[in-house]
Amino acid sequence: MRRRLWAGAFLAVGWLCAGGPALAQTTSASFGAVQDTSIFNGTPGSDTLADGSGDFLWLSVTAEGLNRRMLVKFDVSSIPPGSVVQQVTVTLYESRARDEHNVAVHRLLASWGEGASSAGGQGTGAPAQPGDATWVRRFFPNTPWANPGGDFDPVASDVRSVGFPNTTYSWGGNLPQGGGPAPRIVSDVQAWVDNPGSNHGWIFIGAEDGLQNAKRFESRNNATVATRPKLTVVWAKANPPVDDADIPVPGWALGVLAATLLGVHAVHSGRSRRRE
Repeated sequence: MRRRLWAGAFLAVGWLCAGGPALAQTTSASFGAVQDTSIFNGTPGSDTLADGSGDFLWLSVTAEGLNRRMLVKFDVSSIPPGSVVQQVTVTLYESRARDEHNVAVHRLLASWGEGASSAGGQGTGAPAQPGDATWVRRFFPNTPWANPGGDFDPVASDVRSVGFPNTTYSWGGNLPQGGGPAPRIVSDVQAWVDNPGSNHGWIFIGAEDGLQNAKRFESRNNATVATRPKLTVVWAKANPPVDDADIPVPGWALGVLAATLLGVHAVHSGRSRRRE
């Protein structure tokens, strides 16, 4: 019994001094796009159109049959290595729309450029400039995509319905608290934190099987800062382990130890008197 009391005393004080297991520090930050552009296809010569420096991003099909996709990249290299991404939210502001349809976001697998082309407020593109991404070129005029229209993971990272104009729309997901696989869009950002060189951003793809379902979103070059593309990430990083020798013993813990030892001594003294 005496041994158990002594062991319990030291275990209790050890737990109190150490403060239990280290808790994760949760941090949230928002990132603006570092690259964005639109690529065009469907009419003669459209594979050489671009809008790398335009104020808008263009999606889906115009009345003339011109199809567009949007490429957006965010730099998350400032998130500390070893962090665990818990929540991801990508927001885009839609300023013009023809209809409501699903818009999918896919992880890009190759780098791409953002040149000096600008189509102004028109969704028909402008002649590609050196370094622009086009439907067939990652970097105009010499570096092609492996697949025209962009090299991307065929499985969507997230999909949502996008309808009314003058509205902010979000794609995202949360790491399950009880375990289980992470949403693909969370895994995308986690991969970029773990390996920044693999970050080529996302491609947004809308409905491409009809006419006049075009959409317009605000780009990173838009004059209205609040409507530019934004990525918000919540991540957790465990507190670094602390050497036991560096843990100070607070006064209250010493008091607990003293009281416990006095209790042990009292029990032992009582037993000694009974034996006498």
